Amino acid sequence: MKFTDQVVWITGASSGIGEALAQAFAQEGAHLVLSARREEELLRVASLCQVHGHSVLVLPFDMTQLDQHDLMLENVMATYGRIDVMVLNAGVSQRSFVEDTQLEVYRKLFEINFFSIVALTQKLLPIFKKQGSGTFVPIASVAGRISTPRRGAYGASKHALIGFFDSVRAEVYDNGIEVCTVLPGYIKTNISLNAMNEHGQAYGKMDPNQAKGLDPMLTAQGIVQAVFARKKEYFIGGKLEALGLLVKRLSPSLLIWMMRKIKNT
Repeated sequence: MKFTDQVVWITGASSGIGEALAQAFAQEGAHLVLSARREEELLRVASLCQVHGHSVLVLPFDMTQLDQHDLMLENVMATYGRIDVMVLNAGVSQRSFVEDTQLEVYRKLFEINFFSIVALTQKLLPIFKKQGSGTFVPIASVAGRISTPRRGAYGASKHALIGFFDSVRAEVYDNGIEVCTVLPGYIKTNISLNAMNEHGQAYGKMDPNQAKGLDPMLTAQGIVQAVFARKKEYFIGGKLEALGLLVKRLSPSLLIWMMRKIKNT
């Protein structure tokens, strides 16, 4: 097994990609720390993972409550004494036009998708440096490379996340610390249902492309393999997203034209 007796901490572990990653890492022999706001859902996910015979620590908290980060780290270190992989998956999406979106929605989304992750990363770095090892796995998005209409706040936050971890990767390479930035495309989760609208309320609709997206377990298995292979950046998604990334690299002007044709998806 690829992660036998390694300690893997996953935020946003109560559903979607986070839940699937918990099961995938458990199948590969990891001890788990599962975090999200909903304790009952974390306990459900923990029960699915415990059948593989490795320990699971359920650690519910809100990532945006920055004053809780030290306590959470103390709990993990008191339980396991180390952290080998930190999967930074907590986040929220958005569906609204730039002009209509209240500034507070931008702020709230960045607090969840960016600043809370920056804060926890800063707390973890001294631990990883002392260990001489550790891997950050920020779950970014293809939207961090290609921001489409009605994703202005979400795309901006994922752009920021990718840029931040590019710097982290370069700064801590000599300390034995690695970064595997993940760029998921359309994955079949409830991300669009839970996305914020222009007022910060739940969007409540399933995107057609999301409904046809990649299975979360296949996604998780791909991510686990990418982390094991020590990849620096890893895209996983469908042909549409892969084409978009290719066009962006080869013909940015063509991609700009393509983006103009997307309005309400």
